Amino acid sequence: MMVDVTRTIDGAVAPPAAATTVPDDVADRIITDYRAFMAQMKCAMSERLVRLGISMAQLNIMYTLQRNGEMPMSRLADVLNVSLSNASGLVDRMEERGFVERTRVPEDRRVVLVRITGAGAQVIEENDLLNDDLLRAVLRRLEPDQLPVVARVMTEFRAAMEATAALPLLDRHPVSTSTPRSR
Repeated sequence: MMVDVTRTIDGAVAPPAAATTVPDDVADRIITDYRAFMAQMKCAMSERLVRLGISMAQLNIMYTLQRNGEMPMSRLADVLNVSLSNASGLVDRMEERGFVERTRVPEDRRVVLVRITGAGAQVIEENDLLNDDLLRAVLRRLEPDQLPVVARVMTEFRAAMEATAALPLLDRHPVSTSTPRSR
């Protein structure tokens, strides 16, 4: 069976830049390898973070704050899809270690803003460098003539992801409900 990558969204056809037909077995193999690769990267990353005493949730908060800038604690909880008390507990531990800081808005003392600190940005930078080192070690295991092919395919893969991410998502479960947050 072949999978037609052209998608119907709300009755409209939204083809990618170059509509392609992907055989199921090829798509399944790519998806399986991609998931395995990402799981191995996550495990390697998690092991390093555990040694540093940083949880994946805390790292996620640092990346979120770096990407989005300072934000109210309630917005951070929404972005993380956790309860306000859960987010506050995570931020408490991170603030103790100097990775984030909280301030109150003078005009409305109920609003607590959270921002990443220099120490938190340093954790992100070190994590990114370690990930880069791991990926470079992986690339060194490939044959030199494979590297330009990998580079080209990754560029095209990223571009396809960006183009696809810009489209409305197809709902595989049309009667689904949103995931409830813990309160």
